[in-house]
Amino acid sequence: MTNMLLQFVNYLRYEGFHVSTSALHNTISSLEWINPLKKDQFYSALEACLVQNIGEREKFAKHFKRFFEDKTPLEFEHEDTTFRMQVDEFVKEVRKEDDYVSKVIADYIEGDVLGLMENVGDAKPFRPVYNDVASGIGMSKEEVRKEIIKRINLMVDAAEDFAAVSYHMPREQRETLSAFLKEHLKEAANLLKQDPISGHGRRHLLPWERQRSISTISFDKMTLDEHEKVKGEVEKIAQKLKDALSRQKKRASRGHIDIKNTIRSSMKYGGIPFKVRMKSPSRKKGKIVALCDISMSVAFAAQFMLLLLYRLQNRFSKIRSFVFIRNTFEISHFFTKYPLEVALQKAVLKHNIGMGQLTNYGRAFKSFLGTYPNIINKDTTLLIMGDGLNNHNDAKVEYLKEMAEKAARTIWLNPEEQKYWYSPSSVVADYEPICTQMVECATIDQLSDFAKNLIL
Repeated sequence: MTNMLLQFVNYLRYEGFHVSTSALHNTISSLEWINPLKKDQFYSALEACLVQNIGEREKFAKHFKRFFEDKTPLEFEHEDTTFRMQVDEFVKEVRKEDDYVSKVIADYIEGDVLGLMENVGDAKPFRPVYNDVASGIGMSKEEVRKEIIKRINLMVDAAEDFAAVSYHMPREQRETLSAFLKEHLKEAANLLKQDPISGHGRRHLLPWERQRSISTISFDKMTLDEHEKVKGEVEKIAQKLKDALSRQKKRASRGHIDIKNTIRSSMKYGGIPFKVRMKSPSRKKGKIVALCDISMSVAFAAQFMLLLLYRLQNRFSKIRSFVFIRNTFEISHFFTKYPLEVALQKAVLKHNIGMGQLTNYGRAFKSFLGTYPNIINKDTTLLIMGDGLNNHNDAKVEYLKEMAEKAARTIWLNPEEQKYWYSPSSVVADYEPICTQMVECATIDQLSDFAKNLIL
């Protein structure tokens, strides 16, 4: 919480608020007397300690909302997949130095500002203690700042060279990539120098204006580091659901009396319940058939859903998994031989699935029915994971309708936020009436809620 307040105070100072160190101390102390999880109490405490005059209250409210409630993550969220992948590649190159300074810079480019903000300002009570450049330990705050700025100056030229040789991108996009990387590097240096950032009417929010929570960030807007963290969160969710299932079965087998059967069996004894009938544990739910769009825009979301399903496979009689971009291929057998990540890679290579292709849902559904016509039956839950972006291809609604009529229920998991579902290139409006449910599943919290409702 202290680190978050430090970031918030630096943000307010950048926006023109005068916040003294004593005011920051008072803010931290006030948290002992309130429940920080209650928004009204938290807001009132911060406002009382940090707002110096009444005229700043409205401005403070706006910045509070932007900092603590705006969940929009990375600044390159509106750029295309190729652009984002190149930014990720540059960040990987930065991290190869494998020291504290490189980590701070790489994190900042990706939107994690905590490491850099530890070295901004002169708030001595919160000043970190360092040792050496590799770990950042033993050096003074000023020495660390100088080392980061020195490294940034070298990286500015490296960023320009990196963008220049990205030949698979159009020239205009290479220039945009170069400007993006150089802008972020210079921005970080200016913060450390305590220089005002030029262009106060800036186009983007600064990274610390966007609080990132692993449970609420959309899958398609995560950094590579956050993707790794989500895998761990999925494992935790699976374990919690397994524990809940175990408790449910124990209660069913020893603690739930079947009143109707007990009364019925007691009739031959004159109504005396000599034999108490217990409810049988709920049987496994039926078969799951999962169809996952693995195009670049939704590949990670599909991976997380499959990971969760296979961790909970004992709850179902059978799980069969299929992936598609244009044609549909079964990949279930890969999961019996390899871990999930390896299985998906093997499947893509085996079936020669071009990850750069444009999705065609109509063709994929036609391919599925043509190759696997008898897989779906009335014991099947059909799960479809995809954003519905069909790139102006024919939706071929009749094929999804045929699949849905065969299944017990059809649930579409959409990893896009609902406000983006009905774009001109999307076929969600065509498919939604056919499905039993169309569920927004863009974050780890939403995936967890869906899995809980599916199996419990």
